[in-house]
Amino acid sequence: MNLTKKDLKTEVRVGIDTGGTFTDCVLWRTGEEPIVVKVPSTPSNPAEAIINGLERLCLQAGIPLADVHFLVHGTTVATNAMLQEQWGKVGLITTKGFRDTLEIGTQMRPELYQLHQRKLPPIVPRNLRMEVTERIDPQGQIVQELNREEVFQVINEMISNDIESLAVSFLFSYANPEHERMVRETAAMINPDLYVCISSEVSPEFREYPRTQTTVINGALAPVVRRYIQYLRKELTAKGIGDKRLNIMQSNGGIVSGKEAEVSSHHLLLSGPAGGIVAAAEIANQAGFPNALTFDMGGTSSDIGLIVEGKPHIIQGTTINNAYPIQVPTMDIHTIGAGGGSIAWKDQGGVMKVGPKSAGAIPGPACYGKGGMEPTVTDANLFLGRLDPDHYLDGDFNIYPENSYQALEKLAKELDLDVERVASGILEVTNANMAGALRVVSSRRGHDPRDFVLIAFGGAGPLHATALARELGIKKVVIPALPGVLCAQGLLQSDIRHDFTHTEVAALEIAASSRIESNFIELETRGTHLLYDEGISPDRMEMQRSIDLRYKGQEYYLNVPIQGEISADLLQVAAERFHLVHKNTYGHAAPEEPVEIVNLRISAIGKIRRFENSLQAHHEAAISTCVPIKHRPVYFNGQGWVSTPIYRRSDIRLDMEIQGPVIVTQMDTTIIVEPGQKVHADILGNLIISMEG
Repeated sequence: MNLTKKDLKTEVRVGIDTGGTFTDCVLWRTGEEPIVVKVPSTPSNPAEAIINGLERLCLQAGIPLADVHFLVHGTTVATNAMLQEQWGKVGLITTKGFRDTLEIGTQMRPELYQLHQRKLPPIVPRNLRMEVTERIDPQGQIVQELNREEVFQVINEMISNDIESLAVSFLFSYANPEHERMVRETAAMINPDLYVCISSEVSPEFREYPRTQTTVINGALAPVVRRYIQYLRKELTAKGIGDKRLNIMQSNGGIVSGKEAEVSSHHLLLSGPAGGIVAAAEIANQAGFPNALTFDMGGTSSDIGLIVEGKPHIIQGTTINNAYPIQVPTMDIHTIGAGGGSIAWKDQGGVMKVGPKSAGAIPGPACYGKGGMEPTVTDANLFLGRLDPDHYLDGDFNIYPENSYQALEKLAKELDLDVERVASGILEVTNANMAGALRVVSSRRGHDPRDFVLIAFGGAGPLHATALARELGIKKVVIPALPGVLCAQGLLQSDIRHDFTHTEVAALEIAASSRIESNFIELETRGTHLLYDEGISPDRMEMQRSIDLRYKGQEYYLNVPIQGEISADLLQVAAERFHLVHKNTYGHAAPEEPVEIVNLRISAIGKIRRFENSLQAHHEAAISTCVPIKHRPVYFNGQGWVSTPIYRRSDIRLDMEIQGPVIVTQMDTTIIVEPGQKVHADILGNLIISMEG
């Protein structure tokens, strides 16, 4: 994966992001403009769409598939498996007395005041959760040796129940992994083909329940993810692309090799959306907007992210399906079921709802003509004149407006409203849902959205962004040059990344600096070896240290970056930063209270050389005149039907400002500028929409 100067002369990179409706593909060649392709997703076998997209990219580039040097894929396989609960059959071996850890969980409830809460069942049923005799204390000392005879019996019983994978989580194994490793060795002797994951490698942190849950999630996803990646690697090899060229995006915003992704399924749950935030952060920095909210709306869902001081916000854990905690570094992304394919429907109370059910790629919105009969957000946008039926995806994708009208008319009769009101209502409900999601990652995190710009992307993001900005008081909307495929573009801007953790609970004032430094060095050594194995040269390696801190007696902690060799003075600087982060996060701090160290963290980064942005030259060379290609009636709330000029994005000059209402079209999206708003292009190829006026 190490890119030499020779490679840079002829290198071809491809980023492919699988979405619910479309699979987005970008080919970047050194010194040339990117080639962009969108192909319908193939939910039954996502790899088919990937191969289709690859072939179309290479056909347009005039090269054989074998010339692709570097392929990065953002996948939804792990995400869909969790959301649909279609995971592998996993068994769990744990310390005697802790069989029901997954059942007990914690006292936390998803909805604090909900009297009738539905608790999802554990991923591993009780008959597949088994105990063995062993005990290790919090300092890592063996209190009771592992009973290997019990281990043999338990593993054989698990295998007789046809498990596809095995998770092992022992008490305090993060302090001493010896017993967990012994179980894995025993399982390999009995059945070498059985996938075994141990908590001391999957999530080597304290807190028994989330550590066990994270390990189980990895074990449950591994059979599904491994089958998919192995199949994809096989297909790529048959097409002349060696499987070593395949890389997979992780939830933390970094990429890993396809082979490594097979054994770290729990790192792939936000694989696709993470790429968009990586690209958005780079755009925000280049455009001079260090604080930004990201809004990625696709066909099935919308993903909201946060960029503060030019960096994506990363959290050290999240919750899947609002029920299953997972303890890994993850981009802070809030996802809701609101996309172009979200279906509008009437509930039992006679109220119109939109989503979370989606028409997806198949059958898709009614206008796609693939059998969809229910009205979607895309159908509403088409009926209201916001989408061009003659040039959808530059005319590469046929749509049928009459189908949209029929679907909307059916719902209108159920609601006793006219079709126009139903279509506009669908957009109002959808925008209200998405505005709420934007508040979750801004206001509820202690940030005022009015202090941020909104970076909108995804195939449908620019269609709704200005309405959301108006609702939240955001002053500027930024539309990147390739918004419809920004997640795929971000895959090509992401570095290799591996995260390592060591739990070290100690009072900061009396913590042994030499011990902490030694532990950091051990983590860095592991990261260096892994990067070296992936072909990264030492000059491209970067080790980022951070430390989790909390006030003594607190349950939760905050992560604070730290640089340099550990000393008492440096730890004190970290404590001061912690007080500031605590105040920014929770609105208060207690500098007089003692601070505890909880975890040491290392992010081992393998830097990927960037291509120069060739889009800038494209906009500098824009034609000297900018006139609308046509006008058409478009419906705006409060304005009704308005004759609206339609511009091609490539025709917009750098030195002009256009007053709304305006619609700007390009291959991968459509951009709405509402009445009273203004839009202009910047030197970087972005469109900047201003709310003032």
